[in-house]
Amino acid sequence: MTFKDFFLAFLLASAAMLATSCDRPASQVKSTKSAAGATAEPVAPTPVSLPQEVSFNEHIQPILSEYCYHCHGPDSGTRQPKDEPLRLDRPEEAFKIRENGKPVIIKGDSAASELIKRIHSTDEEEVMPPPESHKTLGPREIALLEKWIQQGANFQPHWSFVALTRPPVPQAGAESTNPIDHFIAEKLEGSGLTQNPPEDARRFHRRLSFDLTGLPPSPESTDAFVTRYAADADKAVSEEAKAMMVTPEHAEHLTRHWLDAARYADTHGIHIDNYRSIWPYRDWVINAFKSNMPWDQFTVEQIAGDLMPNRTLDQQIATGFSRCLATTGEGGAIGEEYDAIYAKDRVDTTSAIWLGLTTGCAACHDHKFDPISQKDFYSLTAFFRNTPMSSLDGNSAEHPPNVFVPPT
Repeated sequence: MTFKDFFLAFLLASAAMLATSCDRPASQVKSTKSAAGATAEPVAPTPVSLPQEVSFNEHIQPILSEYCYHCHGPDSGTRQPKDEPLRLDRPEEAFKIRENGKPVIIKGDSAASELIKRIHSTDEEEVMPPPESHKTLGPREIALLEKWIQQGANFQPHWSFVALTRPPVPQAGAESTNPIDHFIAEKLEGSGLTQNPPEDARRFHRRLSFDLTGLPPSPESTDAFVTRYAADADKAVSEEAKAMMVTPEHAEHLTRHWLDAARYADTHGIHIDNYRSIWPYRDWVINAFKSNMPWDQFTVEQIAGDLMPNRTLDQQIATGFSRCLATTGEGGAIGEEYDAIYAKDRVDTTSAIWLGLTTGCAACHDHKFDPISQKDFYSLTAFFRNTPMSSLDGNSAEHPPNVFVPPT
């Protein structure tokens, strides 16, 4: 798979993550207490919309994180109750048999599940979330939890560890020919809205150009597109998109986004922020997008191009990815401290880009949400500390180690 294929697939998958349509209304009856302690009349049932299949990652985990994890989540310092701590972020803990002989979540039976009983309780000593949290679950959130349990209370791993799959295209928006429009139409119909009519050809061409090149189109190219669009809209859009994606401007546009993630800069970043000669790496990225380099090659050469057999100059330049971090030559700076800072920066950046994980949290403690321990974090930093680069750059534009790159 090339990087462009990956990029387009990612956009499609992102659009497909829209919530599914709703099937049936659900209602909740909730009692409240007046200031004097008297029980008020039950609140009238509130109709809510629910998806056909409740997803843990999409629907349930956000609810548990907002209302439950402070006392029943990954933080051992705030976990309750003290005598029999409960965790709802891990299935083995959520389904663990408690002192009463039952788990707090009984698969397929929400009414019998202690989790739901506590949510509906009118006893201030038992209701969850507790009054002192100043948080109250809404009718739809309660209904989602109930339906999730009825459907088996299936947990899911973090989305970044789940292989991407192409979801079935909804039937909504049958008049559309673009699969993405069907997902959008399904969401709009569930909200009682309708799609806008197709955009004017000139405005569409301008938007397409900004999306793919970051630049406005020339008037002449827009005129030509409008003529082709009138004859065959789908063909005109496809041909124009392909034409834009082989332009240098498209490669530079993608490079701009990549360099932001790679924290690229032509200066050191700290102290007097002196110039440094790292622009060959920028040009390497541009050329990688121009040639539509395969994603695996794009990855390996940036992380370990200098370690490859019979490495080329280009592969060494690619490892400039790890040299993009901010460095210092300030007097009084402690070299050993900055060695640790640089290693942390490289682990943070590499993990965020390629793993989709915030490993930096584990620099101080075991990660509370991702499966990264503090030991794992410092094991990763060891890879980036095997370098002859000194911690203090001396404000040099050619801080070693470096290679000479002749102009092309």
